[in-house]
Amino acid sequence: MTTKAPPDILGIIAGNGVYPRLLADAARKAGVEKIIAAAFTNETDPVLAQHVDVIEWMRIGQLNRLLKFFNEHKVHYGIMAGQIAPKNLFDLRPDLKALLLLGKRKQRNAESIFAAIAD
Repeated sequence: MTTKAPPDILGIIAGNGVYPRLLADAARKAGVEKIIAAAFTNETDPVLAQHVDVIEWMRIGQLNRLLKFFNEHKVHYGIMAGQIAPKNLFDLRPDLKALLLLGKRKQRNAESIFAAIAD
């Protein structure tokens, strides 16, 4: 059995709770050299900034900003960790890219939306 080396750069789309921090710590321990986090205002624990190399704060729904941020930092591998509280989805202000993504979904539930973002 062969094991694959960890990526040099990992992007974390950080929701709330402890999972983004735990993921960052585990990635660092596994040998990831640079950890980039997209954090969400009123969701992500600010303590995450102490566990990653770069963090950018944005609002939920700013998909184009998230993609641009990851592209600027050459993120090719990303993972979502933590949840987004349902109450914050009512304050969603999607950008044009997010609106187009939502418009193409036949189903608009959490699973289909997050799968589309991951794609």
